Amino acid sequence: MGLFVKYLLAIGFAALAMGIQIVLLPWLAVGELQLSANQVGWVQSAVLLPGVVLMLFGGAFADRPGAVRLLPGLYGLLVLCHGFMLWQVGLGMLVLPILLGYALMLGICNAFIQPLREKVLPLFASNDSSLQTSVVQISLCVYVAQAVGVSLAGHMDQWGVTSILAAQCVSVFISAVLFFLLVRQERREGGSASHRSSAKEGPSSVVSIADGLRFVFHHRVLRHLMVLVGFNGFMHIGVFVVALPLLARDIYQQDALYFAGLQLVFVGGNIVATLGLLRRGLVDRPGRPVLFCLLYAGIIMLAISAQPKAIGLLFLVFAWGVVAGVASSLGKSLLHQQVDESYRGRVLSIYQLALFGAAPLGALACGYAVHSWGALNLFKIGGLLSLALFVLYWGVRAFWEVSTEDGSSS
Repeated sequence: MGLFVKYLLAIGFAALAMGIQIVLLPWLAVGELQLSANQVGWVQSAVLLPGVVLMLFGGAFADRPGAVRLLPGLYGLLVLCHGFMLWQVGLGMLVLPILLGYALMLGICNAFIQPLREKVLPLFASNDSSLQTSVVQISLCVYVAQAVGVSLAGHMDQWGVTSILAAQCVSVFISAVLFFLLVRQERREGGSASHRSSAKEGPSSVVSIADGLRFVFHHRVLRHLMVLVGFNGFMHIGVFVVALPLLARDIYQQDALYFAGLQLVFVGGNIVATLGLLRRGLVDRPGRPVLFCLLYAGIIMLAISAQPKAIGLLFLVFAWGVVAGVASSLGKSLLHQQVDESYRGRVLSIYQLALFGAAPLGALACGYAVHSWGALNLFKIGGLLSLALFVLYWGVRAFWEVSTEDGSSS
């Protein structure tokens, strides 16, 4: 079994567990504990907030020579987190402070896992395809595995929360084992050229967070990408993780299965998007579709604010998933193409910070906004702001014209 196949499997099992978490965590807050909109916002912020504090440190850590060896241990720590929640739920002791602590620990682990996992992508990427194609293949694997996880979590009312949590533990454990085998095989084969070049630079150059921030700020493409990603994290993810479950419960009067269906069709849209990108091949100017995805997302949010029927909401969320899948795959591949190896871990952590650092702030703001104005009005506000940002960025030629052949420039 090749390195790339093992990497896909490891990513896939981790994504399956994430798919379970996408449904399980908010529904424990909304369905099991019957929390208010403000409290749901705090729970969703707890899982995202560590990204604000720790993501840059995680990126600097990922750029250290040999840091990849700790990736299996970080996944092992995730297993312990899920196991603790399984124990608490099994004893019937689920309360808000425990749920908040669980969400916070998940966020801490992911703050270090995300940049480290992305950092080693070129290390295990398929040698017979472009980096953009490898990124899209990995995205497809993630979305399919997440769809399986969402489907499993959707049956928590029938199978029980403990069974779903147990499946999550097993999935993360398998991912940890696969990453352990990957690291051992890579070390046995002598490591990669990029790994060796990082070692030559010495620790002072690879752990400077300030250098990474300066690199992004002065880069003619990446600084615009980070603004768009930050808006997506604050507005789109904030609305999605807070307003959508409340919309399902309060406006549509639906149960966990319908909410899981919303998550599933969203992931299904991600899958369709990545399959379309794979079929199309290399996108020469990826900045353009990323910008148009902002336009389409705004239109979809305005359509949701009109309160369609339950089946219509499913179709709109599916379309939202298609848009998000295109934007995510092309945005991340654009980032990889623009960044030097020595900066990749730090720039990836800044990307994750822009996305998941803005998300908890958005989740908190959305929680209070739903409490004051209602979920439907929040979708309307989000849609209008998305359209306004699209119009603003219409004239940013550096992002509009960037090509896959440009390489890492500043």
